[in-house]
Amino acid sequence: MSPKKHKESRKKHVIGIIAFLIFPLDFLLKFVNIRIRNIIKKIVLGFLTAIILYCLITLVIRFDRMPTNSMLDTIKKEQLVITSKLRYAITIPPFVSKLTKKTIVFSRPKRGDIVLIKNPRLKKKNFFVNITAYPIYFITLGKVNNLENNYIVKRIIGLPNESIEIKDKVIYINNEELNEPWLKTHNDRRVLDKDVSNRDNLDSYIVGYNQYFVLSDNRDYGYDSRDFGDVHFGLIKGKVISK
Repeated sequence: MSPKKHKESRKKHVIGIIAFLIFPLDFLLKFVNIRIRNIIKKIVLGFLTAIILYCLITLVIRFDRMPTNSMLDTIKKEQLVITSKLRYAITIPPFVSKLTKKTIVFSRPKRGDIVLIKNPRLKKKNFFVNITAYPIYFITLGKVNNLENNYIVKRIIGLPNESIEIKDKVIYINNEELNEPWLKTHNDRRVLDKDVSNRDNLDSYIVGYNQYFVLSDNRDYGYDSRDFGDVHFGLIKGKVISK
């Protein structure tokens, strides 16, 4: 091969590599017939549209299915839960406060608010899983759920700097019994000693700064602050506005 032809051949290879890096889909589709090419493009376009819609919608609200019975009788398992993500604050990484873990704070959770919380015991998932989980959940109508156990729904009970105590299933805030109109009944009438479990008896302590004490409405069978402790404001993703 002459130097000129070798140079032209090398140039074509370089252009091909650049084309593959910049336009990988178009480059690969050149090797597929037109019918299959159009099908693939529609699938990719649909997936990208779902991601864009997801990003636009979830800037303001979030739709979830209640994963457990922990909020009975207020919210039943599999019931649709709509959460306002802008009710309390906006989070725009990496522009977040070290104290609040939020970018802009509009208001603070109040006692009795039902909130969506990132599971405090959840191991951090990689970026690809996080960014594709909700679009996949949306497209498959919930049949493929990579979001399971990512978030939990709880009720705000204790506010920052308040003392919390549980005596025989009764909640005390700053040494005063808490009126809980949302709590219908206790299904399990047994009272467990604090040496056995924190479910019915919890020693008095002060809720931390920017922390919240949360409980399940299904008090005898819930997973909440009695198990994982106070929840930081940064883990509260929004207020449940429909249930």
